[in-house]
Amino acid sequence: MTRLLITVSSIALALPAASRAQEQEAIELDPITIYGNQADLPISRTGASVAIIEEDALQTAPSASLTDIIADTPGVTFTQTGGPAGLSYGNINYSRVRGLDQKYAPVLFNGIDISDPTSTGTSFDWANLMLGGLSRAEVVKGSQSALYGSEAVAGIFALTGADAPEAPGTEGSIALEAGAFNTRRASLSYGAATERAGFAVSASRARTDGFSAFSSDGEEDGFAGGQYSFDAYYNVSQDLRVGLTGFSFDSEFDYDPNPNTGDTLQRGLRAYVEAQTGAVAHSFNVSRFSIDRETPNAYYTEYEGERDEVSYLATWDTSPALTLSYGADWTLETAASTTDEEIEVIGLFGEAQYAATETLDLSLSLRHDDNSQFGGSTTGRAALTWRAAPDLTVRSSLGNGFRAPSLSELYGTFGANPDLDPETSRSFDLGVEKTFVSGAQVTATLFHTEVDDLIQYVEEYQQVSGTSVSQGIELSGEVPLGDRVTLTGAYTYTDARNANDDPLERVARHALDLGLAADITDRIQAGASLQHRADLPDTFGATGFSRQEVDDYTVANARFGYSFGEGREAYIRVENLFDADYEVIPGYETSGRAAYFGVRASF
Repeated sequence: MTRLLITVSSIALALPAASRAQEQEAIELDPITIYGNQADLPISRTGASVAIIEEDALQTAPSASLTDIIADTPGVTFTQTGGPAGLSYGNINYSRVRGLDQKYAPVLFNGIDISDPTSTGTSFDWANLMLGGLSRAEVVKGSQSALYGSEAVAGIFALTGADAPEAPGTEGSIALEAGAFNTRRASLSYGAATERAGFAVSASRARTDGFSAFSSDGEEDGFAGGQYSFDAYYNVSQDLRVGLTGFSFDSEFDYDPNPNTGDTLQRGLRAYVEAQTGAVAHSFNVSRFSIDRETPNAYYTEYEGERDEVSYLATWDTSPALTLSYGADWTLETAASTTDEEIEVIGLFGEAQYAATETLDLSLSLRHDDNSQFGGSTTGRAALTWRAAPDLTVRSSLGNGFRAPSLSELYGTFGANPDLDPETSRSFDLGVEKTFVSGAQVTATLFHTEVDDLIQYVEEYQQVSGTSVSQGIELSGEVPLGDRVTLTGAYTYTDARNANDDPLERVARHALDLGLAADITDRIQAGASLQHRADLPDTFGATGFSRQEVDDYTVANARFGYSFGEGREAYIRVENLFDADYEVIPGYETSGRAAYFGVRASF
């Protein structure tokens, strides 16, 4: 089975085997980064720190958790409030990018921002997002405010569900899995295209009895949910395309303490028009995202959020060496619970991408936002890529960011503070990537981010006067061990502190990820991953606002698959292979050893 994970300034895999010939072919294709710049760009030419995970890598990983797979990317970690390994459904699962928490990295799904306007810091909870039906994940690290606005201080996550094929024909896949905690998963995807039109649909369902998220509570916390997406386009002419894409996520879950229940419904829809007029490509998008969350047993029971967006982007190839991108967007966010509030933002942006020489690419991005609550702000990003030799590449980016307080921080139900001011930030990274004759690759990246007037929660949202700093180094590599085995690894050292020199909570100083992939025979594949986290600062746990120590932990997963040919496979996965007893957040349970059996087929 094909495996493709190509990263810029970060390579970290823990996936099943793929043939060396297939991997080499994939690398030579030089994939396109869609979100690293305003204009699509070959990954070898972007100065941004980008990781791309393709469909087969997602669907054949040792873990069924999307966050476990993405966490193999250096600089990216997740913290989960209990739940089975690979099944965080019904709990809370937040991201951290280079030491900065979830509110600094928005999440896009099929081009729609799905960050929750009602949540802390307009952040996205990964707990109810399923792996089935996903066709691509792209992670861009470093300040992206100049490209994507206020929240993109640490980076962005961009996910693709159903993706209509471009080449005429049909394609599809089906997957079934069952195992520990009475867990069942099923997913189905199908796509078709003609010379002028294409469409794709995907559907996934999952159900589990789970176990108690609280270490002190023996009650099982179950989950049932579905994830559906579609994508369709029609080529009106050679120079004009119209399209529509959307999704729906639903979930019902139990949570602790006591037998509490909740449900969530998220929906998104985006219509777009793409046109080519001479050397200028035009893209016009209109989208809406909505989320409804209900927890009937909680003190505050209902949350409703919406985000409407309209955007225009023009990309002008002025010459073979210079591409200019420019445009505007409008966003209206609303959040309703105990009060109804809204924020409107109008943005203007531009980017110049310049190939100074055959080996040097430069880019400059600028953006100005007008926020209805906090007025105007201007952000920028400069990036370069220097291919110093055929086997040596240097990348660097420098940017500043602006994050306005969210509706929840200003007016929410817990600890709101309407007197908060915006945060400002600056970030820098420098990476070197070396390829060896043996096929091995090694990458080292330094990063440094400063945030002024950081907003933190201590019984209420408060501003920490001064400059908070998150800095460190990312090391990663991939080494072929013969023709059939590949070893991958990634290590991140992060020193993240607020202006009072207190460590930022839930940020591991040391994060190590290892992966081994092997084609044992032409039909038998094996993969294993190991995740180690050490020196986690004291953090708030399940019992309240007192800080509690988090012990170092190591957890491993494994997968064995048998291919019947023609895209058909049976496999077994074992999560927490060595039955480690550990906590990610104090007081929240994690899974012991758990086995799952599944079958997959493509057609």
